[in-house]
Amino acid sequence: MQTSATLGRRARLPVFFLLLIVAFTAVYPVVFMTTTALRTNTDYLKNPFGLPSQFTLQNFRVLFTEYNLGQTLLNSSIVVSVGVASTVVLSVLAAYAMAKFPVPGARFLNSAFVSVMLIPSQVLIIPVYLLLSRMGLVNEYAGLILVYVAVGIPFSVFFLTLSFKSIPDSLVEAARLDGAGFFRTLVSIILPIGRASIATLAILQFLSMWNELLFAYILMPDETKKLITPAVTEIGTRLVSDQPLLSAGLLITSMFPILLLALLSRYVVQGFAAGIGR
Repeated sequence: MQTSATLGRRARLPVFFLLLIVAFTAVYPVVFMTTTALRTNTDYLKNPFGLPSQFTLQNFRVLFTEYNLGQTLLNSSIVVSVGVASTVVLSVLAAYAMAKFPVPGARFLNSAFVSVMLIPSQVLIIPVYLLLSRMGLVNEYAGLILVYVAVGIPFSVFFLTLSFKSIPDSLVEAARLDGAGFFRTLVSIILPIGRASIATLAILQFLSMWNELLFAYILMPDETKKLITPAVTEIGTRLVSDQPLLSAGLLITSMFPILLLALLSRYVVQGFAAGIGR
């Protein structure tokens, strides 16, 4: 608002149209996916980019009856909820220690976290599979959760460390002088001030785990334990494409992230501002 107030009327008009185009490119795919999901395959093949001649919920019925999408939604909800909670709790503790305590080798740890983030997940799939196989955790939710937590912690600790460093040391020192210990200071000072960054991290980890495909597809081969993203990739057959049915699956898959971002988008902005603004 402050930036737009300093611009003249002619200068604001191009910015408005540019933002309008950006908004259209974000909204149109969702609208197209929704309308496609509400039509039959025959109707779609006649006019793929037109409006449905008749709306139907048949595609959603097929997904929940023939593809057992309800069970995959439950499986994903359990795995992602436990994975996000574990990642956030461990990352908050580690980031608080690295940001406010003289941790030996803190610079090395930060460099290690950044280095791990640069490694593609495809490179890790074979050693991870062999390790979990020896532990008996292939096709087990615990094994997949461990992978998600291990992959998510480096970025999480790095992100929260930057955010917690922006909290004044004087507040932490005052809490210590009042007799507050490690956890009391964490609960009374760090968590309330850093809640925006923590909420942002939880949202980012949720999106990452919910949309993850490679580990979920390979480590959970049992049909009854599949997660939502691998289940959607198996909709249809090899030679026959049912785009409306696939769109219905994609719409269900994206529904939770879209609602989450719509409700908590302000925390994302605040969290990034807290992390890089100081």
